[in-house]
Amino acid sequence: MTTRMHYRDELELVRQHLIQMGETTIHVYSEALGGIGKCDREASERAQELETQTDHQNRMIHEECLSLITLQAPVARDARLVTSILDAIVDLELIADYANEIAALSLEMTRRPMSQILAQVSETGAKIGEMLAVAIESWRKEDRDLGLSVRPREAAVRAELQNLYEKLSKLMVTPGDGALYVTLLLISRHLERIMRHSVSVAEQAAAAAPLTQSS
Repeated sequence: MTTRMHYRDELELVRQHLIQMGETTIHVYSEALGGIGKCDREASERAQELETQTDHQNRMIHEECLSLITLQAPVARDARLVTSILDAIVDLELIADYANEIAALSLEMTRRPMSQILAQVSETGAKIGEMLAVAIESWRKEDRDLGLSVRPREAAVRAELQNLYEKLSKLMVTPGDGALYVTLLLISRHLERIMRHSVSVAEQAAAAAPLTQSS
């Protein structure tokens, strides 16, 4: 095997590791989202364990990228791929951090919020989860168009979040339940941050994808 072929194999291995980190991040998010309003300590502990795993994956992939840069200075598409991977792992780690925070905040809700509000948080959170899943799928398929399809979804979900913020702001003054809705507002802010980083991961996948089928 030539040095160049070995280098491309190592580069592909790093890309696969990124996809694995993305799958772990999706699991963290799923655990956190499923635990909202349930005071589910087991879900919170699973989210924390998975978040620790993403930290390890981040460090491993970062070291692999630095090793590849040292081995052979990447050019053209290889350079785009390495740069995009380095950017994506930062966003994925932040998504996992925010998801873990959501799981921890959920434990503070000793009372169950209004079902209508809880349903709106869950539905909006599910749409953000879909955006994250598409972002990882675009990395898996090396599909530029799939990666670019995520940002157009952002405006509609952001509008849903704004509507949710307004409702929660009014409920925060409810006697006895104010703290509950403050916690939900914090959770919703984290959801918005997760959405923003999911869009970044998708666009990084688009930047790293082959420009043509022959690339």
